[in-house]
Amino acid sequence: MRTAIYTRVSTDVQAEEGFSLDAQLARLRSYCESQGWTIAAVYTDEGVSAKTMDRPELQRLLADMRQRKFDVVLVYRLDRLTRTVRDLDDLLQEFDRHGVGFKSATEVFDTTTAIGRLFITIVAALAQWERENLGERTRLGLVEATKQGHWSGGRSAFGYDYVDGRLVPNEIEAPVVREIFRRYVSGEGSVKLLQWLNNPDNPQPAPNKRWTQWSLKYLLRNPLYAGYVRFGYRDRSGHRQQHVTIARGQHEAIIDEDTWAAAERMRERRRAVPGQTTLGSYSLTGLLFCSQCGARMSGITKYRRSKAEGRPYRSYICQERMHSRLCRMPQIREEKLESAVLDAIEQYYHDLSNSAGSLIETAQPKDDERAMIDAQLSSLEARRKRWMDAFEAGAIDTMQLRDRLQKLNDQESALRKKLDSARPQEAEVHFDEMLPVLARFRDMWEYASPDERRDLLRYIVQRIDVQPDGQIQVTFIH
Repeated sequence: MRTAIYTRVSTDVQAEEGFSLDAQLARLRSYCESQGWTIAAVYTDEGVSAKTMDRPELQRLLADMRQRKFDVVLVYRLDRLTRTVRDLDDLLQEFDRHGVGFKSATEVFDTTTAIGRLFITIVAALAQWERENLGERTRLGLVEATKQGHWSGGRSAFGYDYVDGRLVPNEIEAPVVREIFRRYVSGEGSVKLLQWLNNPDNPQPAPNKRWTQWSLKYLLRNPLYAGYVRFGYRDRSGHRQQHVTIARGQHEAIIDEDTWAAAERMRERRRAVPGQTTLGSYSLTGLLFCSQCGARMSGITKYRRSKAEGRPYRSYICQERMHSRLCRMPQIREEKLESAVLDAIEQYYHDLSNSAGSLIETAQPKDDERAMIDAQLSSLEARRKRWMDAFEAGAIDTMQLRDRLQKLNDQESALRKKLDSARPQEAEVHFDEMLPVLARFRDMWEYASPDERRDLLRYIVQRIDVQPDGQIQVTFIH
């Protein structure tokens, strides 16, 4: 019988306990010799967990199985192949479809009988239960360790280093943390804090090269800096949890209790004032681009007083400015941009109406010129990405980044103007489709819902570039 030998080890500890690859392989070769089986191939996954099927050698084994290269799969123990019931069931069905058997050299498993299949499934279920039980015990152990003041591990927070099993304040980053809390409790919001942190003339040390809204909020909400440890703040998906374990830690605090309490009160006051929302009822979202940095612009809603009493202030903001304050693009009122877009569409309608007849007869496509401009625009986008990557890697500072992005934006603006002039006019059928829509666009806009407005715009508009003064450049699809 042609045999495929599969071996796996995930850790050095397993090797020390007798599960080393050499030990497994020697036992399996002896087994094949005792049974008179021929070894067709050996598949070995080293340093890979059995919790996943995405293992290089296992996938190679399955590929060879589909080509009928062996008759049986032999393993040292069942857990060398898989540790989950679902994966085991999938593998057994796959083996059965291709007429391949499965055997364990140290356990009495025989997939050729119904009782053998049942026994394998039961054992695999027990193995999975044991692993889940171990995970629960591990979690309980981490909760208890947190209650005793021990940090539960992971990446050390900004402001701390992990030295000899303890959190130690970082001499460079800890003063930045203190200053952030000092400014916050004195009344500075995230806008001013980010402007100070990302100041091109004097940027502060930061996690991941620059400060963002997310990293700033995470720091201000982290009790670690006041001398506490916590566990279970977020689940594996990143969602915040209701039941969090918090206890006095054994590490040195960076801020005192009074400062932390003042920051808590400030957060409560700011939470009472409605903040902002994105997307939702904003019709231009997805089409607007900042002319200063090239980032998208999205809608936000703010209230002068409370949400119940105040009038909503609706505007669009550059995403780069909102998250890092590196861009200086101001917020633009929603009604101003919508009015400018409607005016541009009306002008586009008049231009098409006046030139439709002559353009159909005389206009010729400029395919080569447009292709060259498209290639240049793609090159600019790639260069913009490289500059952002260089900034993230610390190769250039914020001032250098702004200068380079501004040059790229100027080049892009000039190329898009050339592209508009080189764009061929559409055939008459397109005018027949477009002109009735454009003629009634403002009326339809007036009675349409936000979702319907977005659909109308995407029928004729490709993108809208916004200048700091609210002037726009609309690129139409047709």
